[in-house]
Amino acid sequence: MLRAGQHLGVYRIETLLGRGAMGIVYRGVRLSDNQPVAIKTVHTDLLMRPEREAILSRFRQEAAIGMRLRHPLIVQIYDCGEQDGILYLTMQLVEGQELGRLLEQQPTLPLGMNLAIVLQMLNALAYAHGQGVIHRDIKPSNILVRRDYTIVLTDFGIAHVHGSELTHTGELLGSPLYMSPEQLRGEAVDKRADLFSAGVVFYYLLTHRKPFAADSLATLMYKVLQEEPLPPSTVNRELPAVFDSVLQRALAKRPAQRFTSALEFAMALRQARIDALETTVVSAGRRVESAALSAKAHQEQPTIVVPTTEILIEQIVSLTQKCLTERATRPRLHQLAEWFDMWFTLQERAPSRMDSNAERQRLQEWCAGEVLTVLAERIHRDAPLPGQILTGARGDWLELMGLFVSLRNTIHRLGQAPALDAARDRIIQELTGAVFHYSNELNRLLFSEDNPQLIRISADFTRLELLQLALEELGADAEKQTIQQTLLLFANQVMSKLNMLIRQFLGNQDPLARFEVTSLLVEVEEMIVLAERLLEWGAGTAAVEAVGPNGTTMTEFLESAHALGRLLADELIQQFQQEQSHSMKAGESAFRSGQAVFLGRLRQLGLLYRFAARLEPSVQVQSLHQLTTEVYRCLEQLTEGLLTILETMDPQQAITTAEPLWVRLSVIAELAEQFAWQELQQRVLRAIRHRVIAA
Repeated sequence: MLRAGQHLGVYRIETLLGRGAMGIVYRGVRLSDNQPVAIKTVHTDLLMRPEREAILSRFRQEAAIGMRLRHPLIVQIYDCGEQDGILYLTMQLVEGQELGRLLEQQPTLPLGMNLAIVLQMLNALAYAHGQGVIHRDIKPSNILVRRDYTIVLTDFGIAHVHGSELTHTGELLGSPLYMSPEQLRGEAVDKRADLFSAGVVFYYLLTHRKPFAADSLATLMYKVLQEEPLPPSTVNRELPAVFDSVLQRALAKRPAQRFTSALEFAMALRQARIDALETTVVSAGRRVESAALSAKAHQEQPTIVVPTTEILIEQIVSLTQKCLTERATRPRLHQLAEWFDMWFTLQERAPSRMDSNAERQRLQEWCAGEVLTVLAERIHRDAPLPGQILTGARGDWLELMGLFVSLRNTIHRLGQAPALDAARDRIIQELTGAVFHYSNELNRLLFSEDNPQLIRISADFTRLELLQLALEELGADAEKQTIQQTLLLFANQVMSKLNMLIRQFLGNQDPLARFEVTSLLVEVEEMIVLAERLLEWGAGTAAVEAVGPNGTTMTEFLESAHALGRLLADELIQQFQQEQSHSMKAGESAFRSGQAVFLGRLRQLGLLYRFAARLEPSVQVQSLHQLTTEVYRCLEQLTEGLLTILETMDPQQAITTAEPLWVRLSVIAELAEQFAWQELQQRVLRAIRHRVIAA
C-alpha cells in the first residue's frame, strides 16, 4: 500500500479511499496545481497469468474511454501510467457512494428521487452512445451518488467502442443480473443493451426487487431469455401503474421492441411522471368540491414570505424538537446550520440594537436550557458502548452528536457557553472511559473460551469506531488519537489470538483443534474485517511499524490465511473427487447430500481470497501471490470437473436433475466476478448459456 506523501507519477498520495478486487483507490493531489483526484491502482505482481492480459487491457481501455468522454455525469479520467509494477489511472474525485450502498441505507427512496437518478443515468448514456460508446455494465455499483443525489456513471472497463478490436461477439462480460438477452446469447450489442440494464436498475429502485432472480445462473439466464417480470405496480402496491408499460418496453426481450435511444426512454419516464401526478390530482379532487377548489385557486395569490429573526428562531426550535422527538438526520442538521447562518446575517442588519440583544439572549438561553438537558440525556442513554444493551435506540446517535455540536457552535458565536462546554467535557470523558474499560471485556471474550467470539468482538469494534467518530465530531483531536492507538492494540490482540489458534490446528491436526478452526472459518468475514481494521487504524502511525503491515502479527496472519486457503482448496477438490466416484452408483444424490458443506467451503475460500486481494501489496507480495494462485487453481480445477460431468448429460438433464452442479458453478462465477477474473467467469457463463439455449 502506498503511504501518505508518496508520489505516483505527477501525483501525491494523501489517504486511502477503498480497496477493490484488482487494487486500491487513493485520494491524491496533482502536484502542479493541487487538484484533488482519485487514484485507482493495480498491483501487477498479484495478477494471475490466465487473467493478466485481459485485466490490463480493460484497465487501459477504461482510461482511454474516460479520457475521451467529457460529461458532467460521467467520471472524468485525467491520466494513466505505470510505476514500480503499479498500473494506475487518475480520475475525478467524486464525494459520494455507490447506488447499491445508498439503497442499503435508504431502501425506500421517494419516487421523485428514483426518477431523478434514472433520468441522470439516461442523460449520461445518451452522451456516451452519441460518442459511439456502449457501457455494457450498467449496475448500481457503477453509479456513484453524491450527497445532493446527483450521479456519476463510472467503470467503462468492458465498454464496447465502435470499431474497437478489444471486444468480440460471443463474450459474456458484466453482471448476469443486469445483462440484456442479446448479451447473454453472446450476440452483437448496441445501445439498447444499456437501456435494458438501465431498466433493470429502475425496476430495482421502484420495487426493491430484481426483475429476474434465481438460485442458479442457469435459471437466471432462462428467466432473462424467456420469462416476463411481474409488473412493478403489482410488486410495490404504492407505485402508480403508469410505469408498468415503460418498464415493459425497456425490458423487452427483443431489442427492436425497446426504446430506440436513452432520450426516448427518458421522455417516456417524464410523461409517466406527469400522468402519475395527474392521476394523483384527480383522485384528490374527488374528495373535495371541485368548484370550491377552482374558486380558491383563482382568488388566492402566492405570498412571498420574507424571513425575520423571530420566524427563524421559531423554525429552529421546531426542527430541533423534531430531531429530538422523531429522528435527527443529516439533511435536518444541514437545514439547521443554514437557518443559524441566516439568523446571524439578519442580526447584523437589525435596526434596533436593543431588540437584537434581546433575541440573542433568548436564543442563548434556549440552547443552554431544556433542549440541552434533553439532548445530553439522549446522547448518554443511546451511547453505543460495547456490551451495552440498548433499548429504544433510534439509530441516530451520531447525528444527535452533530446536533449538540451545532448548538455549541451557535452559542460560541453569541458569547461564552459554560453549560455546553461542561456537557462536552462530560461526553468526552464518558466516551474515552468506555474505550479504556473495554480492555477487560476484550480479554474475557478472547480467553474465557478457546475460540474467540469474533461476531461479538466485531460488533463491539463497530461501536468503538462510532465512539471515535463522535470524538472527531466533538473536536477532541488528542483523545481521538489516543483512542485510535488503543483500538490498534485491541485489533492486534485479537489477531494474535487467531494466529495462535490457527498455528495449533496446523501443527496438531487433532479433531478438537479442527473443530475450533472450523468455527473460526464460519466467522471468517469478521476475521477479515478485524485484519482490515488493523491495517487501516495503523495507517500513518508509529504503531503500524510494530503491529501493522510490516509487523509480526500481520505477517503471521497472512501465512495462516495462506495455509487455510490451501487446506480449504484441497478439501474442496477431495470432496468433489469422492462425490464423482460415488455418483456412478448414487447419481445426483452424491452431490446433493454434500452440497451445504461444499458451498460453505467454497464461500470461505472466496472470503480468504478477498482478504488477500484487499491486503496491502507491501505485505509479502510473494505470499499473497501464492494464496491467489492456490484459490485460482482450485476454482479452475473445480470448474473443469463440473463442466466435464455436465458434458456427459443431455441438455435437459443438465438443467433439471443436475441442479446442485449448476448451483456450484453459479457460486464460482459469482466469485470470479467479484475478483475480476473475467476469463474464468466467461468460461462458466458460456457453458451455462450453451445448456440453457440448447434446452
